[in-house]
Amino acid sequence: MHRTLGMLLLGWMATASAVAQVSDTARIMLPDLAPREVEIRGTLEISFPSLQRQPLIGFNPPPLIPQIPPDRQPYVEPYRQAAASLTPVSLQRPEPPAIATIGRGNPARGLFESTLGRYLTRSFNGFLEHPLTHTLTAYGSLVYTGSSGFRPFTERPELETPYDLLDLQAGFTYFGRLQASLELGGTFDTYRLYGLVRDLPYSAPRREIQAGYALLRIAPAAQEDFEGYLQLRLSSNRYATLYPTGFLGGSAPPSPEVDRREQRLDLRSTLRAPFASGTLHFDLQGHLATLTPATAAQVRSVAVGIAWQFNFSPALHLTVGSRVLGLQADPTTTRALYLSPVLELTLFPAPGTRLYLRQQPSLQAYRLDLLLQETPVLDDQVVPQPALRSIDLEVGSEFFLGTIRLQTAAGFVHAPLERYVYQTRRSFPPIASVTRLSYAKQRHWYLRAGAALTLPSGLQGTVSLRYQQIRLSEINQRTPYEPTWQALVLLSYRFAQQRGFIQWMGRYEGVRYASLNRQQRLSPYLDLDLQASYQLTPSIGLVVRLENLAPRRYRTRWLHYPEPSAVLSAGMRIRW
Repeated sequence: MHRTLGMLLLGWMATASAVAQVSDTARIMLPDLAPREVEIRGTLEISFPSLQRQPLIGFNPPPLIPQIPPDRQPYVEPYRQAAASLTPVSLQRPEPPAIATIGRGNPARGLFESTLGRYLTRSFNGFLEHPLTHTLTAYGSLVYTGSSGFRPFTERPELETPYDLLDLQAGFTYFGRLQASLELGGTFDTYRLYGLVRDLPYSAPRREIQAGYALLRIAPAAQEDFEGYLQLRLSSNRYATLYPTGFLGGSAPPSPEVDRREQRLDLRSTLRAPFASGTLHFDLQGHLATLTPATAAQVRSVAVGIAWQFNFSPALHLTVGSRVLGLQADPTTTRALYLSPVLELTLFPAPGTRLYLRQQPSLQAYRLDLLLQETPVLDDQVVPQPALRSIDLEVGSEFFLGTIRLQTAAGFVHAPLERYVYQTRRSFPPIASVTRLSYAKQRHWYLRAGAALTLPSGLQGTVSLRYQQIRLSEINQRTPYEPTWQALVLLSYRFAQQRGFIQWMGRYEGVRYASLNRQQRLSPYLDLDLQASYQLTPSIGLVVRLENLAPRRYRTRWLHYPEPSAVLSAGMRIRW
């Protein structure tokens, strides 16, 4: 009963509250929703939070970049190098990477080439390079050429001219805090002096040359500010001439032999140190040679130079200095000492144009082994003396026109002492024409012009022409064996995606005179060679050579020493 009354009372109170709410609606103020114009003033800002840099979580914030004071601001102007105005020159084709390995897994590179041809002409070239560590590399090379089937004179078909030449080299190179190399080498050469017995009933005398050397070279590392090197070369040369029986007279032994030896030390050094106002250049060259069994036969020479290169502008280079040249030779009692200026002026008046003037005195110490390989000199005691050139002045220009480079030059050389070769008659007891070596004061002036072409298609060419006058100053006569005109032509072409290569080279020397009295005239000398190669694979290739293409008449460089013509040889090349 009481529960029922409570529920009725609660329901009545709720109904009364609802009726009271409805009855108050007349007093509620509703908002005016009628449309009207509203002016909004402010700035519109659009934000893309996704494009803002989010804070790094788990890392330290990046450090602040310190402010750079005005006096330490970096250089922002464009740089201009000295060669910026020159046309870029195409680089040589890079060698393929080595694929073979020897020991320790380090790559090794090698090249072996062998050919065989007419007159039993044979050649073998080999080169091997093996890195022992990342700073030490060992290398070796072998070059051999020979022939034994050429007969130079039709009136003497039994006279042959065999020759063999072998060069060996082996050494180590080191690249670290400094660059150093140690090399050992030797040369073995034999040939016949067949021009001596052209009109005599004797076999040709045989010349033998043996040479060995040790070479040490030290240079600073590439990252050093200064450049230069120091090179020492210690060598021993021996040459012997074996005459046929009876050639030197009845009192001579059955197989007479004239034997000479040379002990030699060569020194070379250069230094280039840059400074704020210029660059210092220093060079040193010297040699000491002792010849036996000649009495007191000694030759020594020295050349010391110092120069300063001014830093004027990229369009102007100027180097000024001096060089001391001195030599002494016994038993010829030759003495010489000169102080000569050094000058080099280079101008770049326009892009692709270079003008220069240079005076570079020099002293060239000839080596005995190279002298006997280049010339058929026949002297009882060959004493090679240095060539001293106190004035070597040249003025020239160089122009770049697209892929063409043009060069012109004119020069004058004054040599107080320079070697020359001439022909004379000598009694052994048989009277024969021999080639002799001598030294004298010479004057030399020349004009030279040349052009070079490089095309992206793989064609390259070079041609040069030279007019010269070389005279002996004391007797005012033309120097023997020196032509008035010289020319050089070189053409090469790569094809078949760089696998094939063909090269043609030509060298021309005009009319020459072999003797001082100009009675023995030589026809122009022409040397034409053609070489072609083709890579069957990256490692195996074929080689074909066709040398001495000029007619026989133009194949005589030295009097009574004709050279073989049309020598065809072919072989194979292997590289890795």
